[in-house]
Amino acid sequence: MLDSQTLIDAILRGMMISAVNRAVFESKPVFSMGTVNQGLRLGASSVAYDVAVRPAVKSVLPQIPLPNGK
Repeated sequence: MLDSQTLIDAILRGMMISAVNRAVFESKPVFSMGTVNQGLRLGASSVAYDVAVRPAVKSVLPQIPLPNGK
């Protein structure tokens, strides 16, 4: 679940989101340490969510009955 490919993917995805956010919404330079730092924070929060929250949600959701009975 938590292998090197997952970590690299999360960090690169965070940097891409950070670069688009800085270019489109903040009008700041894309190639800067601010983009890298923000991308690392986004990547780390994504990994933390995958490790801590997602398994807990998956364990709780099957126990909740859906309105349509499925």
